[in-house]
Amino acid sequence: MIYLVGGAPRAGKSILGQRVAQRARIGWVSTDVLRSVLLGAGLKQEEAEAWDASPDAVARAADWFFPHLERFAWGIGSLADSYLIEGVHFLPRHAVALGQRFAVRSVFIGCSELSLQRFQEFPGCSRGYASLPLEFQRQIVEDVPRWSAFIAAEAAAAGCPYVDTGGDFAAGLDRAEALLAAG
Repeated sequence: MIYLVGGAPRAGKSILGQRVAQRARIGWVSTDVLRSVLLGAGLKQEEAEAWDASPDAVARAADWFFPHLERFAWGIGSLADSYLIEGVHFLPRHAVALGQRFAVRSVFIGCSELSLQRFQEFPGCSRGYASLPLEFQRQIVEDVPRWSAFIAAEAAAAGCPYVDTGGDFAAGLDRAEALLAAG
C-alpha cells in the first residue's frame, strides 16, 4: 500500500506523514527529498526555482515531478509492502493515476487560515521556515490559503479526500489520519 499525503505548504503534511508512518511501522519520504535528489543529479526542472504559489505554477511543477514519483512508487514496491510519501509535489489527479497502477490511499490537506504569528510559533517539521526573511514569511502566509483552495478544488474534482487544518490543527490532522486509515 502506498499512502500519499499531499497538499499545501505549512498544512501539516510532514507531521501527519511521520505520525502515520510511525503508527503503521512503515517508511516515509518527503517529495522535497526526492525532488532535491533529482535536481542534485542534474535533472533540470523547467520551472523557476523561485517561490510561485499560483495554481498554474503549482500544477506545472507537480506535472514535471509526477513521472519521477511514479517511478519511485514502482521501485519502492520491490523493497517494502507499504510506504508513505508526503509533499507538495503531486496533485490529487496524480494520486488517482497512481491508484490505477498501485494500491494507494491518499489524503490532501490545506490551511485556509494562516497568520504570521502561527507561522512563526509553529515551525512544524520544516524548521528552516523560521530563518526566512520576514517579507518572505509574509508572502508564504498570504499564499498558503490560495494554494490550499487550489488543492481543495483539485481534490473535489478528482474525488480525493481533503481536510483543512486551518482552524483546529490537531483535529484536522486527526481527521486526515482517520481518512487515510479508512482508505
